[in-house]
Amino acid sequence: MRLASLIIILLSLPAGLAVGQELDFSPPVKLPPGVNSDQNESAPLLSEDGSTLYFIRSGSVQNEGGKFAGTDAWVSHFNTTTNDWGRAVNDELPNDKGNNAVVGVNSRRRVVYMLNTTSSKIPKGIYFLQRTETGWSRPELVPIKGLSSEGFLGIYVSPDFDVMFVSMKGPDSRGEEDLYLSLKGADGQWSALQNLGATINTSGFEISPFLSADKTRLFFSSNGHPGSGDADIFYSDRLYNSWETWTVPKNLGTQVNSPKFDAYFSLQRDSSAYFVSNRGGKSDDIYRTKAKLRPSAATATYLTEKETEELLGIKVIRKIEFAPQVATLTSPQRELIWFLTNKLVSKHEIRVQLQYFDKEDELTSKRLLEVINQLVLAGIDGSRIDKLSKGGKGAGKDQIELVLMRQTMER
Repeated sequence: MRLASLIIILLSLPAGLAVGQELDFSPPVKLPPGVNSDQNESAPLLSEDGSTLYFIRSGSVQNEGGKFAGTDAWVSHFNTTTNDWGRAVNDELPNDKGNNAVVGVNSRRRVVYMLNTTSSKIPKGIYFLQRTETGWSRPELVPIKGLSSEGFLGIYVSPDFDVMFVSMKGPDSRGEEDLYLSLKGADGQWSALQNLGATINTSGFEISPFLSADKTRLFFSSNGHPGSGDADIFYSDRLYNSWETWTVPKNLGTQVNSPKFDAYFSLQRDSSAYFVSNRGGKSDDIYRTKAKLRPSAATATYLTEKETEELLGIKVIRKIEFAPQVATLTSPQRELIWFLTNKLVSKHEIRVQLQYFDKEDELTSKRLLEVINQLVLAGIDGSRIDKLSKGGKGAGKDQIELVLMRQTMER
């Protein structure tokens, strides 16, 4: 007997993105000459209220170290009279002859986090500046262990200062720059940098990380994933509230990406998006676009046992039973998952739902994550995996059942 279909309507706002929810974009517009110049502008970061734009400029004679020194942090304020960005200045924030950049802004624009590097010194961390009545406070070092000065170093800090992404060439990088993660603990200390792994990182470079406001979607630029230019902008969704499991990166498409270099994408709560591209000439410029969720409805229908058997080619018991208080898979259970994955990996319309009967406590969460990670490792994209609690109904204590569904998309 066919079970009832599940209808998932995906119409949330950009601040609350659903897994796999795609975006449409208006034609990109280059920011005015008050922001862009004949030199390279990069790393745009907008304040949460949309009134202040921070970015970096290199090769400018107006930079603190002159044309041939590092980068300065520049600031532009939105002019409500002209309805556009005002002329940028580089004297609002402390710049020196090194490479200066704003890498995070808190929600009230009273705190900024800056990166300051030189080619001759290994960076010790980022700097914390607080706005006072007389201006900005002196920069205070926030130590970050493991930062590398080899290659390009880029950092993004979330507005509430508890999540940090780093782009760098580390000792365990897969090629050029990889993306790393650090989380702020309850003691106020930042965790050791953790490589995001092979789902995100490639033998090429991954740079310019940016996390959505709801902390579920990571945007970045790469020349290692399939794209149309020197570097394209991609996104990956965080799954199951875990910082270790991500969907396979998806290209933002030709509405944003060009045959040239595209990077430093950021998305605001009001759906304004900013990014950097050299599509207009030799230098990097800042562009603006508007994002809109692409409305869609996903219909997922459970497969019958007969359909499941036909799909797999054999009748298979798909229940994984754990020993009491154990959260690791046995070798036969891993072999079962690899067998299922081998049959399903190319069937992109088939989803895997993990059904469980225990309450989702710490032990159950570990078991679910163990099965999910094994499925992802075997080749199933994390966006094709769901979980469903049966609320204690049934005799499935210490069990997780892998139930198959067929999904269709309606536009």
